[in-house]
Amino acid sequence: MVQKKISLLEFESNPNIGLYMFVNNKFCLVGSQINEDKKKEIEKVLKVPVYKITMLGTELVGVFASGNDDLLLIPEIYDYELKEIEKICKKNKVNILSINEKQNTFGNNICFGNDKIIINPNYSTEFNKEIEKNTGLKIIKLKNDQFASIGSICRFLNGKFFLSQEIKESEVKTFVKNVGGIGTVNSGSNMISSGVVGNDNGLLLGSMCSTIEIQNITEALDYT
Repeated sequence: MVQKKISLLEFESNPNIGLYMFVNNKFCLVGSQINEDKKKEIEKVLKVPVYKITMLGTELVGVFASGNDDLLLIPEIYDYELKEIEKICKKNKVNILSINEKQNTFGNNICFGNDKIIINPNYSTEFNKEIEKNTGLKIIKLKNDQFASIGSICRFLNGKFFLSQEIKESEVKTFVKNVGGIGTVNSGSNMISSGVVGNDNGLLLGSMCSTIEIQNITEALDYT
């Protein structure tokens, strides 16, 4: 088996790389201010084309966007941004679902798996039905006293979820078989998705990840 590429990354000394990126096995969307060296590093590790964009006039692509290889879920954005993203998705055969929702930080609140979507329990039934209708995936509401924004504390890669260490086994009993591990990123942060980004080809970790965190994440998600 070919060993997958793993790299530590930061943007302007910020190790919270997941805030600025959406990645699947077809492309990577990243904030428009990223420099060319970082862009080339991402392409080298993930082996997909990298497109520099904005969402709602910000660099926070990973905060607003969620999805998988088949679907990109985004809030309502500016027309010029949507036109650019539509071109990217059409070229790479990915559908777009744009929803006008008050809680529009989908990347922070929704984590797509292969057959399940872990979602903030505060979204409405109507919103959940719209997602299920367009994806065919089962919605699971993860209720945690500390973290409602499940997308920020969970990442799905290589068929497994990696979650914050604050999540209890009782809270994930409906999908415990899909949990690869729990832990922290960037030297103790529970915001897993801000420090873990990847696809089937490679893995990018926030530059502040400790040696123990790197080992824990790569082993849990089968990148070793």
